Amino acid sequence: MLKKIFIVSLILLVTTLIFFGIYTIAFKQDNKVQVKKKNVADVVDIVSKKITNITSDPIVAATLGPNGDTIRYYDAIDGRVWTMTLRGTNKEVLFSETKGVPKKVQWSSNGDQSIATYANGDIFVHNYTTDTSNKLRDGMDSVVWAGTSGKILYKYYDNTSKERTLNIANSDGTNWKKIADLPFRYTTFTQIPSSILASFWPTADANTKTVLSTVSTINKSTPKQIFSDVYGADFSFSPNGKKILVSSAIDGGKKTTLGIMDSNGQNYNELMIPTIIAKTTWSKNSKTVYYAQPNDVPEGAIWPNDYNEKKFKSQDTFYKLDIETGKKERIIELDDITEKIDAIDLFVNSAEDTLFFTNRTNGLLYRLNF
Repeated sequence: MLKKIFIVSLILLVTTLIFFGIYTIAFKQDNKVQVKKKNVADVVDIVSKKITNITSDPIVAATLGPNGDTIRYYDAIDGRVWTMTLRGTNKEVLFSETKGVPKKVQWSSNGDQSIATYANGDIFVHNYTTDTSNKLRDGMDSVVWAGTSGKILYKYYDNTSKERTLNIANSDGTNWKKIADLPFRYTTFTQIPSSILASFWPTADANTKTVLSTVSTINKSTPKQIFSDVYGADFSFSPNGKKILVSSAIDGGKKTTLGIMDSNGQNYNELMIPTIIAKTTWSKNSKTVYYAQPNDVPEGAIWPNDYNEKKFKSQDTFYKLDIETGKKERIIELDDITEKIDAIDLFVNSAEDTLFFTNRTNGLLYRLNF
C-alpha cells in the first residue's frame, strides 16, 4: 500500500512539474512578445511624424547650446531668451531681462553669446556664461562674430568724413581697429573660418553686380577681389574655410541658382539648384550641404529682392547635397510635408540626423528628422 501511495505521489509530482514548466515557458515567451510589440510601437510613435514645430510662439533666431544637446532662442513675443532640449521639451528662461524684441540676432558659434540688434539702432552683446551685457557704441552697424575668437566684425559710418569702414574689435567694442574701406553702402561680410581673413560683398541685389573681396583681420590692408561677374550673389563659407557656397540671380532675377567654388574664388561649379544661401546650412565636416528648395513661387518674382522684402512665401522641399560627388538626396518625401513651410536659418544637430529651421509662414521653430 505504501509503495502504491509513493508511486501515485511521484506521478502527481512529476505531472505538476511538467505543467509548471510548460506554463513558465509559455508565460515568458508571451511576455517577450509583449515587450517586443511595445518597443516597436514606441519607435513608430517617434518616427511616424518626421517634421514638427517645437515652439508655440514665433522666434527671432535659434542655435545649438554650448554642448550641442540644447537649443537656445529669442522669443519674438517678448524678447526673452529660452533654452530647451532638442525635442523641444524642458523649456526654461535662460535670460529674462529684455529690451524689447530684437529685429536681428547673431549667435556665437558655440551658442554662449549673442549679438542682438533692436529697431532703435541699439546693439547689445550678451554673454550667457558670465551673465553680462554690453551696449555697443553708436555708429556700429551690421555686427557679426569674427570666427571663434570672441571678437566682432562691424561696419562703421563716420558722419564727418562720410566714410564706411570694416572694423574688428573685442566683443564689448573695445580695442577696435579699421581693417578696410567699404565701397558699398549696403555690405555683407563674414570671417572666413580657420583663417585670418574676412570677406565682404555688396548685399544681394538682382540689379547689382557682385564682387567678392577678402582682407586681413590683423591689420589694415588693400582688399583682394577674388570673384565677380555674377549678380545678386550671396556666399557661405564651409566650416573648414576651403569651399564657398554661392547663390546668385540669373535671367535678371527671374531665377536663382547655387554654385560652389574654392576659397580663393577659383573652380566655380554650377550646381543647378534653385535656392538661396538663406535656405542652406553646412555639415560640420564641410562635406554636405542641407538645403530647402522653394516651390510655388509667384510668376514674375525677382530673386533675391522680392523674397528678402517678404513679398511672397515659398513652399519648400528638403534635400542634402554631397559637394564632392554632386549627388542630391531628398531627406523628406513630399507627402510627409503637411503644411506650408518657408524655411530659413537652417542648422543641424551634432549627429546630423535632425535639421532645425524657422518657418517664415508662422515664425515657429521646426525640427525635421532624417
